[in-house]
Parts: sequence; C-alpha cells; structure tokens
Amino acid sequence: MRFELSWRTFWQVLIFLLIIVVLYLARSAFGVLFVGIVIALGIDPIVGFLEKHRIGRLLGTIVVFLLGLFILVTAAYFIIPVLALEAGKFLEDLNQVISSVIGFGLPQEIIKSFTLSLDKALSIITATQASITGAISSVFSKIIAVVATFVIAFYLSVDKKGTERLLQVMMPDVYERPVLAVFERFKTKIRRWLGAQLALSLVVGAVVTLGLWLLGVRYALILGLLAAILELVPIIGPVVAGAVAFLVALSNSFSLALYVVGFFFLVQQLENNVLIPILLGKTINVHPVIVLVSLLGGAQVAGFIGIVLAVPIAVMAQEIFNYLAEKKDHKPSLV
Repeated sequence: MRFELSWRTFWQVLIFLLIIVVLYLARSAFGVLFVGIVIALGIDPIVGFLEKHRIGRLLGTIVVFLLGLFILVTAAYFIIPVLALEAGKFLEDLNQVISSVIGFGLPQEIIKSFTLSLDKALSIITATQASITGAISSVFSKIIAVVATFVIAFYLSVDKKGTERLLQVMMPDVYERPVLAVFERFKTKIRRWLGAQLALSLVVGAVVTLGLWLLGVRYALILGLLAAILELVPIIGPVVAGAVAFLVALSNSFSLALYVVGFFFLVQQLENNVLIPILLGKTINVHPVIVLVSLLGGAQVAGFIGIVLAVPIAVMAQEIFNYLAEKKDHKPSLV
C-alpha cells in the first residue's frame, strides 16, 4: 500500500503540534484560566439560585465570594494556630519514623545519607516558617496566580454565559460550534462533580479526624486535614493519606498502626459503598485509564494542582473523544 501525505494533512499536523507546544510553554497561564473556569462553573448554581430570588447576578456573585472568603478566614483563624503548633512536632516525628523504617536492613552509609537529607529538608522547612519575609517572597508568584484565578472566576460568574463567550472569542469560527457542544457536556458534569467532591472531602476529613482522635493517634487534626485535601486526588490520594497516618501511628506502637490500617479500610468501604454512590453516583462516569493518564500528565505539567485537576481534565478529554466518536457512526461512545 502506498502512503501519501497531502499538504493539507501536513499543515494540520504541524498546526496541532504548534498548539501543543504553545499550550505547554504557557501552561501556567492556561492552568490559571482552567481553574478559574472550574470555580466559575462550581459557584454558578449558587449564583443562579440567588438570581431566581431577585438578587442581581453581580450582587449574588459578590455575596458568594465574600461568603467563601469569610469561611476561609474564619477556618484559618481557628485552625492555623493549632496546625502550626503540631506541624513542627509532626515533621520531627515523621523524620524519625521514616529514618527507622527505611533504615531497616540498609547499609549504614545509606541510612546516614538519607537521614542527613531529611534533616536538611526539615531545617529548610523550619527556616521558611521562621522567616515571614522569605516565605512571602518565595510564594509571591503563586499568590499572583491565586488572585488571578479568582478574578477570572469572578468575571466569568458575573456574566451568565461568561465562559461560553470567552470560548467564542478564543476559538476560530469553524471550531465554535463543536467546542461549545463539548463544553456544554463538560459544564454539566463538572458542576455536579465539584459540589459532590467538596462534600465528600469534608465528610472524609471529619471522619478521619474523629476516628484517629478516638484511637489516640497524635496529630489527628493534621491527618484529617491531609485526608480531606488528598481526597481531591483520585485513586492514589486516600492511599497516601492512609500511609502517612500509618507511619505516625507506628511511632507509637505497631498495634496502633494496625488499628489505623483497619480504620482506613473501613473508611474506604464507607466511601466506596455509601458516600460515593450517594454524592457522586454516575455523575462523571470517566474511564479509569483516562483518569490515570490525566493524573500523570497533570502531575508532570502542573504538580499538585495538576493532580487535583485530573478529574476535570479527564472529563474534558472523554467528552472530546465522545463528541468525535459520535461524528463517526462506526466508533462507539466511551461512556
């Protein structure tokens, strides 16, 4: 069979590769935009509810953002002092536990090298905590990114069709209809997923905190907060949270560590058989392979934020695949 490559195909492939390169080089900016869109989609039902009750969209958006800010500030005021008090002890104990676990059966030189590395990392963290000026300067760019994200989310929320209009401006006319069609599907799923995922994180975080406290595990609040945050990370998040809790409990006794393993097993059963069916159901229905690929790709491109955004990225990818599949009758849908 003779293979022929037309100039049209060549330019299409070249343009596609150029788009990928541009997206990679500007990944931070596009990441901020993507997070802003996800936040706007998440709060849109609340703003819409207020709008139905004769509260203007601008005022409703302001109320939602101020309420969110109030909740964050209030939580920070009560939680951060406790976390700061426990964080130093937690890092020191974790350093000792990891050193003892890794040091089992290893040559002394490797143990010494690893311990020195942990000590160095711990000293860096401690120095960063002690130096407010240094901490502010080191996270200045991240603060700008966070502010920009919420500014984008605010402007997209004020306009009822803000995101759609943004996509219309960004996309060439020939791609406008398919892009908006895919976005409509994406929007419906992400709205449901975001609310359900936040509720799931809060419930799991509260259950883990209470359970570890009843078991007598130290730093139950920190571990519960960690479990709530890692609940946003699909597949591997709960495993990492359980592993950290196991190491902390192991510093007390092996039997307590086994109790912690059993407790996290029960939490997983509660989550998979009760919470997820009730809160999420078939809201997303994304193929696990797509989630894993999105997880790895997000981690490579944007670190932890990319990992958290793995599910929205997976949803977007699957909706694109499904849309393209529907255009070709011989290709089945992925759902």
